[in-house]
Amino acid sequence: MNFKRTLVKYTAALSIFFTGISTISAAATVHADEVSTPVVTTVKKTSDVTKKRNAIVKLAKKEIGKPYVWGATGPSAFDCSGLTTYVYKNAANQILPRTTYGQITLGKTIPVSTKTLKKGDLLFWGNYHVGIYIGGGEFVHAPAPGQNVKTQTLASFFPSSAKRVID
Repeated sequence: MNFKRTLVKYTAALSIFFTGISTISAAATVHADEVSTPVVTTVKKTSDVTKKRNAIVKLAKKEIGKPYVWGATGPSAFDCSGLTTYVYKNAANQILPRTTYGQITLGKTIPVSTKTLKKGDLLFWGNYHVGIYIGGGEFVHAPAPGQNVKTQTLASFFPSSAKRVID
């Protein structure tokens, strides 16, 4: 094998290693023009998802203090699923079903743990209540009539399930 081809394979292996992909095929033929394309695509996708997650958290926090009103979808008042519908639509251009019953059918089921939850994941209490995980063991939700949209900790009101709809 000539030096130039060996150098290209070595460079490709390092590029893949530093982007977090742990396995490559040593027998694969890698051409210099193929090395950077997958790396750029992977980095861009991750960045877009992170931006959406952060935008969801930012908008959810902005709604704190607004009153709970049954059936309200914002922007001046919310019920629980009205809040999640409004935040996902306006922060991430993601359309969710209007009710908790519809939202619980979406996405990938995630274990309810601070180790596995990511910002923007939906949290559910049975099939009757929904909130948005904002990181650090906290979530935002519209709890009940007579209360306002607020932040709460997982330890104070632990959900029964979680779904990831932004990937």
